[in-house]
Order: sequence, then structure tokens, then C-alpha cells
Amino acid sequence: MSLTESPPHPRVIVPPGWAAIAVSADNGDTARRVFRDAWTQGPRDSIGPFIHRLEEWLASVLDDARDAGCFRVILPMGVPWQVPVSTAISLSFAPAAARDASALPGAELRDTDAGTARRLITDLPVAGADPEALALLRTVEYVWPLPDADGALIAFASISGQPVAEFAPVTDALTVLIETMLDALDWPTAPAEQATNQEESA
Repeated sequence: MSLTESPPHPRVIVPPGWAAIAVSADNGDTARRVFRDAWTQGPRDSIGPFIHRLEEWLASVLDDARDAGCFRVILPMGVPWQVPVSTAISLSFAPAAARDASALPGAELRDTDAGTARRLITDLPVAGADPEALALLRTVEYVWPLPDADGALIAFASISGQPVAEFAPVTDALTVLIETMLDALDWPTAPAEQATNQEESA
């Protein structure tokens, strides 16, 4: 199979409160479907503006992912840890060159359920940054060879928040959670299983 054909979409297990959302041509419609049940949580005139802001936020995230060539975004639908630190994971396919060590300098080999991946964790410099402003704190990247195609699967996770030392444990905990999800990512074993997985992710 070449990368011009449709590679198998991986299976990802997400924790409670998270969602794996397929990127589409109309991400506004996707966002409305995601938050459809939220309309039952209170009077429409009082919760409506808040839900519309959530829909606009999610549509913007998915549009950015679509423009970057991603097919799925995995993110928490809220911030249960109650500090200004957030994260998201995007999945995309790439040409075979992305599998080369030179494409991700400094990466280490990592055993995962989907096979051996290259993994790179990067801490961004935040010295002197405004402690009240949001900044990109850390990125986590995984690259796997596609099982039956001449290409690669890339998972890119970003962790953003206020660059405050007291929030560092949250960044570390999110990193462990991201690694746990990506270490458990795997491939469907049959065409029927792949089709079911893609429908569930839509």
C-alpha cells in the first residue's frame, strides 16, 4: 500500500473526560455534535452563549489540525486539574522520510503496542516569560512506521499553560498520561475492525 491510499487509522484508548475527535471538512458541525448533550444541562438562554463559545473553540482547534494535515485530535473536554495547563494530541500521516532518525534528532526508541516508535520530549524555554500569560511548555512527539504502507504515523502532543514552577507537576503528570495513551496505541487487525474504529472516532 502506498501513502496515496488510505492507511489504517490507529486505535487509541482515551481516559474518562477525554475525546478522540475525527477532523472533517465541516468541523463546525462536528463541534455542535460533540456539545449537543450540553444543551440539556440548563436553560438555553443562560447556557447558550457558553456552549457556543465551546463550539467555536473546538471548531478552531479542529480547523487548525485539518490545515496541518491531521486526521484526529485527542484532548480533554475540560480542565479537571483546576490549573491553567492544557494539552492536546494530533495524529497525522507523513511520508516515509519522517521515519528516519534524521527527521527527529535526539529521539529515542520506544516500545509501544503499535511497534517501535521514535519518541522525543522537548521542554520549551520559558525563562523570563510572563507568569500570567499562556506559553507552550512541552511537546511530546511519537513517530511510527505504517504497518502496510510506505509512510509514517505521527503523534504530536503539546502542553501549554502558565510558566509557573508550582504547575510543573501538572505538566509532568500530563506527560505521563500522554505517554500511556500513545504507548497503548495500536493498529486494527482486520478491515472490518478498522471500519468500526473509524466510525467510532467520527
